[in-house]
Amino acid sequence: MNSAFSNTNINVQLVESLIQAIQALSPAEQILVRSRLLANLPQTNTQTTPPKQSVIDILKQSPGQQLFQTSEEVDRYLQQERSSWDS
Repeated sequence: MNSAFSNTNINVQLVESLIQAIQALSPAEQILVRSRLLANLPQTNTQTTPPKQSVIDILKQSPGQQLFQTSEEVDRYLQQERSSWDS
């Protein structure tokens, strides 16, 4: 069994008999059982997982993200840096 259940009392025989009973159902009946079970499961805590962000959003939040406003400014900066290497 899953280690998440190690601290609880589980009636393994009952679980196994339920699984066998579900497997004996028709596919349509299995779908119905699945949907009813999923509807009754406790909701997971979504607060523990941070919301997904795009790379652009992450870069916008980083320090110095407004150092260059245009691609021309980036080009000018890179050219100045390259020129300083030659000196």
